[in-house]
Order: sequence, then structure tokens, then C-alpha cells
Amino acid sequence: MAMKFRYVLLFAILLPCVYACKKEKTPAPSVSIVGKWLTIKQASQLFYKGVKIDSVNRTKFTAADFVEYYNDGSGYYSKSTPSGISLSEFTYSVDGTTLTQYFNAQNKGIPGTITNLTASTLSLHLVYLTPDPNDPTVTDTEIDDYTYSK
Repeated sequence: MAMKFRYVLLFAILLPCVYACKKEKTPAPSVSIVGKWLTIKQASQLFYKGVKIDSVNRTKFTAADFVEYYNDGSGYYSKSTPSGISLSEFTYSVDGTTLTQYFNAQNKGIPGTITNLTASTLSLHLVYLTPDPNDPTVTDTEIDDYTYSK
């Protein structure tokens, strides 16, 4: 009987040791928006009172077409134009999947939805009001979907 008690006691002591030695899984590193993202696709639609009035799909971009996000909440867009490269500075905040970009002090920010974020791909969906390109007194709704790559 004393032998069985020793085995039970030994088992009771060793069992917690086995679990204590178990390797813990390291959580996957979180992916960050910070970095330089090259534009690879842009799909834009323009609506007036719910009716689509224009759409553009672009897939040809240069190395000058990118967005860069810094750790401090600032960043800039670079866009190639017929007259050269255009740079726009902004600040931003991220809350879950909502990315809000602020282009000037008066701007309340343009909120967008991060629809995909991996170590090498970023996709954004934006919906905002904009002046009509043909009549600045009219307000249109623009929907933009951007895809970027590192």
C-alpha cells in the first residue's frame, strides 16, 4: 500500500512540472500600417444623388505613386502627374479597421475602412463628399478603393 501512495505522490508532484515546462505559443506579431506602400490599384466611382456619373479604374502606376505612414501619426502621399510629382502631407489615426486621414487643420478628416492589411498588402475603402468637377456648387459622393503593396 505504501508503494502505491509513493507513485500517487510522485505523479502529483511531476504532473505540474510537466505542464510548467510546456512551451507557450508566441502570439503572431501584429501587422502595422506604418511604412511605404506603393499604389497598385485604384477604383473610383462618383455619384450624384445616388446615380453613378463616372468611374475610373487604374492599374498603371509609377514608383512615384505611393503613400507613406510614419509611427508618429504623420505621412504623405506621392502622386505622379503630367507636370511632375505631387506631394501631400497628412496626419492620421487608426482605430480598429478605421483609418482617418487629416489633410489640413480645418479638415475633420476623411475616415476610411482598412479592408485588408498584411505584411505586404494594404487595401482601403473610402466614401466622402466632394465638389462636382464640372460644377463646384454641387456636391457628389466619391467612393475610392485603393490597393497598395510594400
